[in-house]
Amino acid sequence: MKQSDKQETEKGAGTDKIAKYCTSHSSIFPPLLLALMATAAFLPPAPVLRPRIPTARYRASPICAAASDAPPPDADTDEGEAPRGGRKDRRRVVRIAWEKLVRWSRSWRSRNRSDVLETTRKVVVLGGGSFGTAMAAQVAAKKPDLEVAMLLRDDLVCRSINDRHVNSKYLSEYSLPENIVATTSASEALAGADFCFHAVPVQFSSSFLGSISSYVDPKLPFISLSKGLELNTLRTMSQIIPLALGNPRQPFIVLSGPSFAVELMEKLPTAMVVASKDKKLASAVQQLLASSNLRISTSRGRNCRGT
Repeated sequence: MKQSDKQETEKGAGTDKIAKYCTSHSSIFPPLLLALMATAAFLPPAPVLRPRIPTARYRASPICAAASDAPPPDADTDEGEAPRGGRKDRRRVVRIAWEKLVRWSRSWRSRNRSDVLETTRKVVVLGGGSFGTAMAAQVAAKKPDLEVAMLLRDDLVCRSINDRHVNSKYLSEYSLPENIVATTSASEALAGADFCFHAVPVQFSSSFLGSISSYVDPKLPFISLSKGLELNTLRTMSQIIPLALGNPRQPFIVLSGPSFAVELMEKLPTAMVVASKDKKLASAVQQLLASSNLRISTSRGRNCRGT
């Protein structure tokens, strides 16, 4: 007899005894209690807790959420049931599939990654002040074979930079990278440039840019380092540059932030923001400037004024 049937029989016998006892002593037990006891005879038996049988836990096969260079987990799911040859075949199939996925991921990333620093051959800096010199040194230090041309108006400073790699007028206590070349010729400095850093003071920017506008490529991105307004017109750099160059569609970026030239020269942690209406252009300048000590954030909006 099963355990559940045995319990049912014992329960029924016990219920009959209780009913006979209650009937013979009806004066002692109230009617409500008798009804409850009679109803209990028809209730199902209480569930019997059975001990759990230990079962083998199998690991689920890995799901590739993103390709990485780490080898895939073991593909075995039923040790002891499948023959050893079957396990080896499954391991081989999973490993081959994983290697294909990793190769595809690497090729896809290489095709879609545009390394601006690798494709940039020349950068020009307009102006040889403190911040223009510091920015030239920042860019030149990232790539030794990158040509960084500084357009200056002082022959003595040009010779000092080219001969001794020192700006004798600004930040003279710091050495400059050897791939920085200074010149007073606008045509020589701007020829073949991929990016242009504008570090001329705002009050002199209109006249200076007007004098070199014939040498400027219409597609050359201008990165403005100058801050402030033109006093007589109250124009910002985002208005001065296209007007002075005679090109309303001249690519324009603003580089600003709580930073100093000395911090850049001493490689201290510095943060700046690149702002442009062109999101791709802002990202390109971010890649060009960002380094271990200089963090560049991007901003995009129509209210980019360059102040």
